[in-house]
Amino acid sequence: MKTIFSHLKVFSAVVFIIALVSCGSNKEDENNPVPQDTAKTVALKDTNSAAQNFFYSLPSPLVMARVFKKTGLKYEEGVANSPDNVSKYTSIQSKTLNLGVYSADLAYAILNKQSQPATKYMEAVKHLSDDLGMSTLFSTENYLKRFKNNIDKEDSLMNIVSELKKEMDMFMRDNETEKQTLLIFVGAWTENMYIATQITKEVNKEKIAMRVAEQKYILNNLMNVITTFQNDNEFKDLYLKLNELKALFDKLTVQGEEEKIIMDELQLKAITEKTRDLRKIIVG
Repeated sequence: MKTIFSHLKVFSAVVFIIALVSCGSNKEDENNPVPQDTAKTVALKDTNSAAQNFFYSLPSPLVMARVFKKTGLKYEEGVANSPDNVSKYTSIQSKTLNLGVYSADLAYAILNKQSQPATKYMEAVKHLSDDLGMSTLFSTENYLKRFKNNIDKEDSLMNIVSELKKEMDMFMRDNETEKQTLLIFVGAWTENMYIATQITKEVNKEKIAMRVAEQKYILNNLMNVITTFQNDNEFKDLYLKLNELKALFDKLTVQGEEEKIIMDELQLKAITEKTRDLRKIIVG
């Protein structure tokens, strides 16, 4: 059976950024015992702090899409979530998750110079953002108009999307919407994983496998945070599916000083199928 190696030392900055969340405990705490009656409060603060570190270090959908784009992924019509589906997302949870999904689809279209789909995905992002109370972000800076005016300029589009992402991050940070931030990231991460594992045209499977295997570390850190919300109704199904996916990644072995992740074709197939299952409960 063919074995596929992923060289972590050449991994993109994404893993480095996400790994920041593991910089956890403060050594001063070891020398300052916590009174028992405040232990629960401190534990909650530690959990919130870890979550905040994760939220602040999240890569954008554009960054994630670039990681997979470097493998040679081409645009395939019908793989990404149709922008026509935007009207079927009626709950806060589904709107938030699919804001992440459409952000990933938008990045996928931009990086492949697909101007018409990119415009439709930008409109879908605006639609869901408006529904989630972020309409001022688009109206203040005229993001949609600027996007359409620069539709044939890839660098300009990427700058506009990056600027919008920063504004959304600030909005959510100011409004303490950590759960929404997490749901958006789950949607974007899942969609990027789905696209990467579904593309079949002129694809280098070994390179795809390398990038997919590297997601092991992002998923580990994601699960560290999402575990704190596993009993919330918004996260129950997601938590179960993500945990099933994590179990598959946990079976991947890391070897040698160069820290190579070893993945065989059957493992890649299993991860592909589990990613499809996760995505199905998100996009419907």
